[in-house]
Amino acid sequence: MRKISFIPLKSQTTQPLPRKSVEGFNNNILYDDCELNNVSFNIIGDHNLILIHPGCQLNNVSFHIYGNNHRVIIGANCAFNERGSIWCEDRDCMISIGQDSTFEGVHLSATEPGSKLLIGQDCMFSYDIDVRTGDSHSLLCQRTGQRTNFAKNIVFGNHIWVASHCIFTKGTSIADNSVVGTGSLINGQFEQTNVVLAGRPAKIIKKNIQWLRERVYERQSIASIFEEPQTHQSSVIAAMDVASKTG
Repeated sequence: MRKISFIPLKSQTTQPLPRKSVEGFNNNILYDDCELNNVSFNIIGDHNLILIHPGCQLNNVSFHIYGNNHRVIIGANCAFNERGSIWCEDRDCMISIGQDSTFEGVHLSATEPGSKLLIGQDCMFSYDIDVRTGDSHSLLCQRTGQRTNFAKNIVFGNHIWVASHCIFTKGTSIADNSVVGTGSLINGQFEQTNVVLAGRPAKIIKKNIQWLRERVYERQSIASIFEEPQTHQSSVIAAMDVASKTG
């Protein structure tokens, strides 16, 4: 017998339940104390998990989960303010978003067995942003017939600001407290923290920076702006190490 699971842990909102189309065995959609507006879940496969932590606000977000053993985890107090699409395909993929991260309009995609898309805490993504761990199709060597474009993990550190119209391709990593400029194509690994990346392909154009969500209008010292110690300083290298151990 096929089992379909759709489980709101607590019903603490008068909003209508999200739309769902679920086919398969032991698929779980778990959320608690969230605002889900015009959200849809499309699942075909077995043993898949979507976990949305408390305090999240999702607007116009669609989940597309095709295959088995995928995991999508959205940390507490995250917000998709305008729109978003989240895709997992094949098997054993993972998309993880750290708490307090915000998105205006993004496409997040983890495809091919075991690939991971990891976003740290307190990240800020603008609109028209495309993040894909794979190419969706196969590129072959004409001489050997072997495929050359397998998927690779994508890792964002903590407190990263991504401006609009950016594309992130397989194997990308960005370290903590960094900024990605408008219209950039990011296809490399950037392990240095506190930098500005920009260009097609992106490169480091500025170092030793910090950024705030709030506008600062007067000249202030770094000490006065950042009175509280940074609490999200885990490095992108550590995140990639976790990804490799869980893969």
